[in-house]
Amino acid sequence: MASSARDPRDHDQLEDELAALPGRPDRPGNDDNGGHGHLWRLPDGTGLHAPSGTLTRDPDTGEVCCHLCGRWFRALGSHVRVHGYTAASYRAAMGLYTTRPLTAPDFSAAIAERQRSAYQRHVDFRRRLEAGHELARRGQLTWLAVRRASSTPPSPQLRTGRLEHLALGRASAAARREQRLRETLDQLGFPDLATYLRQAYAAGDSLATLARATGLGRERLRAALSEAGVEVRKPGTNTPTGRQSRADAAAAHRVGTDDLRGWLAMRREAGASLSELGVAVGHSYHWVRRRLNHNDT
Repeated sequence: MASSARDPRDHDQLEDELAALPGRPDRPGNDDNGGHGHLWRLPDGTGLHAPSGTLTRDPDTGEVCCHLCGRWFRALGSHVRVHGYTAASYRAAMGLYTTRPLTAPDFSAAIAERQRSAYQRHVDFRRRLEAGHELARRGQLTWLAVRRASSTPPSPQLRTGRLEHLALGRASAAARREQRLRETLDQLGFPDLATYLRQAYAAGDSLATLARATGLGRERLRAALSEAGVEVRKPGTNTPTGRQSRADAAAAHRVGTDDLRGWLAMRREAGASLSELGVAVGHSYHWVRRRLNHNDT
């Protein structure tokens, strides 16, 4: 049965009524010009008391600053009419989000609560929203929003917000990469990246191998090698023969011999297994087998 109460008021009416509630429409000590000169300007020369492309809020009260006069309000939607603007035209002129409220958080919460209450109490109100609900169920609201967004340039505040989110995402990704790198170095038994790079590169590992092991991009890897005092080999010198020679030299240095093959053969004749020799020279038993050139297991 339809409610006998009067129909709910629109958003502007609610905003005007709620703005009249006790609060601080004007910050104490501010004069009619906001207490300071124009620090910013629009392209047409209009002086501003807050930077365009952002809605300046008081961190303590949540009140928002009017760009045009510098005064602070719980809601700007009704105030900007004295400057000749509607809420929509003010957002467009100041480069603000087109769909976000020009209000303090508690003010927005009060409006939302009154709208929810009105929806529950008024049958006519719910009936007027049925068409929108049907569009939402069919996914047409999303399609209309995408279509509108593709035909409307994003506001400066939206562009700034996207850039800030991208920067936060990059910082978060960088932190995750650093954490994975520290875990990798711990697993490999190295105290830091520089020590690992010096030993692994001297042992013959290629840049591609180091990149896979550390998760670093090629450019960042080269920078890390430079910081570690490692001179990167010129392109073309990292041939299979060159890698084998450097690996042999590193293994020989590890066991303190100038003749790696002779040392391996002597230890093998003395009864050492391929696995034991691999541990001694820092390689797999397959690597040792290839160096000894036999098929013993």
